[in-house]
Amino acid sequence: MPHRGFALRHLVFTGPGLDPAALSFVDGVNVVFGASDTGKSYIVKAMSYMMGARGKLPKIDESNGYDAAWLGLVLPSGREVTLHRSTKGGGVRLHEGVVTAAAKNTGTVLALAENKKDETVSHFLLDQIGLADKLIVRNASAEKEKLSIRLLAPLFLIEEDLIISGRSPILYSQQHTEVTFEKNLFRLLLTGQDDSGVQTVMSSKSRSVATTAKVEILDELIAQIDEQLGEREIDRTDLRKRMDDVDASLASLQETMQRAQNDIDDLVSERRAKADSKLEFNARLTELEVTLGRFASLDAVYRSDIARLEALEEGGFILSAMSGQDCAVCGAPPSAQRHNHAAEEIQRSHAAAAAEARKIEREQRDLGRTAASLTAEAGGLRTAIVELDRDLVGIERRIAEARPKEAAARNDYEVFSSRKSELETTSSLLARRDGLVVKKSQVETKPPSTKSEDKMLVGVDGPTAYAFGKTVRDVLGIWRFPRASEAQFDLATSDVTIGGKERSASGKGVKAILHAAVNVALLIHCRERNLPHPGFIVLDTPLLTYREPLDSKYGELSPDEVELTNTGLATRFYDHLTSLKDLGQFVVIENKDVPEDVEGPMQVETFTANPNSGRYGLFPLRRVD
Repeated sequence: MPHRGFALRHLVFTGPGLDPAALSFVDGVNVVFGASDTGKSYIVKAMSYMMGARGKLPKIDESNGYDAAWLGLVLPSGREVTLHRSTKGGGVRLHEGVVTAAAKNTGTVLALAENKKDETVSHFLLDQIGLADKLIVRNASAEKEKLSIRLLAPLFLIEEDLIISGRSPILYSQQHTEVTFEKNLFRLLLTGQDDSGVQTVMSSKSRSVATTAKVEILDELIAQIDEQLGEREIDRTDLRKRMDDVDASLASLQETMQRAQNDIDDLVSERRAKADSKLEFNARLTELEVTLGRFASLDAVYRSDIARLEALEEGGFILSAMSGQDCAVCGAPPSAQRHNHAAEEIQRSHAAAAAEARKIEREQRDLGRTAASLTAEAGGLRTAIVELDRDLVGIERRIAEARPKEAAARNDYEVFSSRKSELETTSSLLARRDGLVVKKSQVETKPPSTKSEDKMLVGVDGPTAYAFGKTVRDVLGIWRFPRASEAQFDLATSDVTIGGKERSASGKGVKAILHAAVNVALLIHCRERNLPHPGFIVLDTPLLTYREPLDSKYGELSPDEVELTNTGLATRFYDHLTSLKDLGQFVVIENKDVPEDVEGPMQVETFTANPNSGRYGLFPLRRVD
């Protein structure tokens, strides 16, 4: 997809109760010419301000009361937008379409500085032409800076003081610290290659400062370790031997301590088993004693029953024996006795009581045998319990004898363990100290010097410079600049020379036209190679050499300016720009009118500085009634 740039549509200033100060632009060439102090140079500064490249607008009386500025653009995609910004500063708002008014707080906010909330106007514009997020190396340490519209603007918005100065069109800031960045920015435009892949390295000065700081920190750490180690010199061989001895002692103590612990554990297990047996025996004994008590009670019942049955048996016997005899109590003869029970019935009761008594006697004998067995078991349990008590006392005594041995072994183990920890700390400090000493040595070692073939390329290489110089030469040739065929782009000065003569050695008018040739050649170079470029160039006073010496603040013409004036370069300059309308848009701000013999079409706006004739200036003349 071919790269395309922006196209300007209008620059408008508005203010409450004031007629708009509007300047429109068409594709191709736009010329604004007129007298001094009519606001021509203000146009370039205002465009730079609207695109975020300039922080403030310069103060001029004619702009009083105008509180808003509007810059209409056609984006490379064909989308028409307008940048709106207060003349007092602040952020930019983006409105759709080419407009000169909008409702309050409408449009998309474009911040000037990066923040998390809003996109910046610089990123928005650079993104449209494929130059967003490009990184450029700015010094020998390869520190990089993201390209911004502020840094790019001097290559397409050329103000009067820059175009007539002896400063290189490429090294526009004339700051020594910016030379690397500006050369690399020029390379980005000529080749399309940024420096995002370049690895940042530390400068020798920064490295020296960093090395000193690192060495100080390492020395401090080493001193802290020396303080911990003490003043006594440490024999590393002896330290190693002592550590081995301690390890051997610890292994032996470990074995002793384990053996003592095992003995105690065995005794404790035995004690637990015997205690459990004792509990079991006591429980059985209690159970037997309860049972024997119950058996004693049952035996007493048996004896009582037997006595009662024997009494019944004896009574029945006596009654049977007294049957048919006089009463032993009252002497009554058998005929006078009255009996409610027959003798046979008494005999049966006597026999039944006798049988029951024999049965109970048998059960009593069984109970006796069982009680005797249980009594014997209870006696055995009592004897066993006594033996268990004796064994438990013996085990307790043996445990008490074993514990001091185990405690002594454990105490010795802790002592040697503590000693081992101390030796290991000393060994660790020595190892850490050795590491710090090695690190310090590495830090103090200077890195190998960079080979010439490894040095980073700054700016464009020879072939690229030659190709660009040829384009400049072609442009000057078309303009019929004197000795155009001798034009070259000098890598040393990043500027144009004519026959070896530096541009800075020329008169102001010659400097201006050569500066303009570089800017136009840059646009042609980018378009021919499909490389990004803003797409328009604003040149303030490129034809200064055609000034009227008596009216211009720049005075008399130098000899080379006189020579240039006699070439008719102005006509071919305008004709050439009109022929480039398909490559880009041009805005030329001049003090002189366009030559009558210019053939190409162009839009011309004239500032007359005459209140009674045409347009007075950029801002409408305010008449006082």
